[in-house]
Amino acid sequence: YKRAKGFNVLHPMGWDAFGMPAENAAMQNKVHPKDWTYQNIAAMREQLKVMGLSLDWAREFATCDVDYYHRQQMLFLDFVEKRLVTRKSSKVNWDPEDMTVLANEQVIDGRGWRSGALVEQRELTQWFFKITDYAQDLL
Repeated sequence: YKRAKGFNVLHPMGWDAFGMPAENAAMQNKVHPKDWTYQNIAAMREQLKVMGLSLDWAREFATCDVDYYHRQQMLFLDFVEKRLVTRKSSKVNWDPEDMTVLANEQVIDGRGWRSGALVEQRELTQWFFKITDYAQDLL
């Protein structure tokens, strides 16, 4: 809409390419997770190009690219230095089959959306961002 109105709009394509479900799928298919991930990215890229979506392919990135996650790690260290993250224990939704934490939206009738396994509540240590410190600035 904004592009049609004459605005310059950034349309990069990003691939969220980390996680236990992807690793588990690669192992089930007897393929190295890196190969599995990049093969799937290539297949999806071609499908999106065939659809003719207006994406800026020159700005494409994947979260598993070393350059991308290195920058994210540096950014996280900035958050630590500025004390904008804290580490504490909290309950999470644990999928015992995929061996990963699930968001509430990924739990359907008490089961993992992908594996179908009964989800367990587990206490895990994790990082929390102090985003509320910037709530007014973000409005």
